[in-house]
Parts: sequence; structure tokens; C-alpha cells
Amino acid sequence: MNFKHEIDLNHVDEAMLQSYRSLRRWIGLLAIAFPLILIFAGRLWGIEVQPTLSNYYFAQDPVTVDHTPVRLWFCGILFVVGFFLARYPGFTKHEEKWLNAAGIFALGVAIFPMAINGQDQYGFILAPLGLSQLSLHGICAVVAFVCIAIVIFWYSDATLNELETSDPSLYRRYRWTYRGIAAFMVLSIVTAVCLNYAHHGQGAYILAAEWCGIWAFAVYWFVKNSEMKRVGDALKARKALLPHRSPPDLAERL
Repeated sequence: MNFKHEIDLNHVDEAMLQSYRSLRRWIGLLAIAFPLILIFAGRLWGIEVQPTLSNYYFAQDPVTVDHTPVRLWFCGILFVVGFFLARYPGFTKHEEKWLNAAGIFALGVAIFPMAINGQDQYGFILAPLGLSQLSLHGICAVVAFVCIAIVIFWYSDATLNELETSDPSLYRRYRWTYRGIAAFMVLSIVTAVCLNYAHHGQGAYILAAEWCGIWAFAVYWFVKNSEMKRVGDALKARKALLPHRSPPDLAERL
């Protein structure tokens, strides 16, 4: 019986594409689940709905051994999404840098907790800069959203341009969809920040604004998967797919 097998380049190409699609899908699904899991887990431990998602970091259940039972979910999901973003290979070098930055700042949201009772344990980092009224937690959250908005607004054309000649109407539809998602994300986070300062971190509207921004982020990844399928179809239609790679060439890219 022969147990030797040769590498199947067609299978490798398909596996790489599937990895891209799966990664985008999981980022979207985790973003959708993030606020739902925090609220559901909180209610499971008898914790009332919090004014902001960040409040779940310190939301307490005095009965259980772990007094902050939702913190694990808050940090865990942010770490997974942050890692995914940091490792997601963009379609241009600049896009990849912005995605890396978004992933790092998403990790920062989990690493640096929000201030509680006016006390920020990492406030000493910003105090010398005269920014003691801010928090690393908030800065990381805002910058992560801005990085993603930049990717959506400026770098979606890296793949979308393929549809400009093959299907102009579809190209315009995707382009305006991306711009709408980016604008909605920025509007949501700006609204959340303004409400947070105006109402001193209290009020359900802050949670709603954050929720909208996170779900807009999730929608982007599903739209991107849809767009990439159309781009693949357009490439196949004009037979513009890359030629098969030889095993040595493939080895350099694995």
C-alpha cells in the first residue's frame, strides 16, 4: 500500500480562500455576539443591564466567588477579536498595518480597564501629558474603531476595483455600503463618547450607541465576504486567476 501523497495545489488554494472567508465570518459573528453575551451572562449572575459595555468589566455579583463574573467574557472576546484583526492579512500593506493597529488597540481595551469611581489605575501614564481626564481604556476603544473605519473607507477599493468595469452598478452599491458602514461606525462611537461625558457614564443610550457601532463593525465583515465572492466570480469570468504555483514557490508563502 502506497502511503505517499503529493501536494494538491488546487486544494491548497481553496483552503487558503476558505481560511480568509472563515476568519472574516468569525470576526463578524464574535462582534454580533459580544454585547449579547455580556448582557445575557450578566443577567445569568443577577447583574442588571449596565450603562456601557465597559461597565461589565467591574459589574459585580456579591454572591458568587468571582465578584466580577462577566469580566472573563469581556476580556476573552476582545482578546480573540484583537488577535484575529492583528493576524488578518490585508489586501495591501497599508491596510494590513491599520488592521494590525486595530487589533492591538482592541487588546488594549481588555488590558486597560475603565476608570471606576473616578479612579484609573493606569492614570499615571496619561497624567504627565495633561490628559488625566482621559483613560487608556477609552482611548484604545476609540482608536480601534477609527482604524477599522479607515480600513473600510479608504482600502475597500483594493479588491472592489475589480467590479468597477465588470459590474459598475454593483461596484457603486458596495462602495456606498462601505462608506455608509464607516460613517455609521464613526457616528456611533462619537455619540457614545459624547453621551458618556454628558451624562457621566450613565444612561442606556450609551450602551445602545456602542452596540450600534459594534454591529456595524460586524456587518462590514459579512459584506466583505459577499463582495469577495462577487470579485472571485468576476475574475473567473475574465479568466484572470493567478497561475498555479509550483511547490517551491508555494513553500515560500506557507
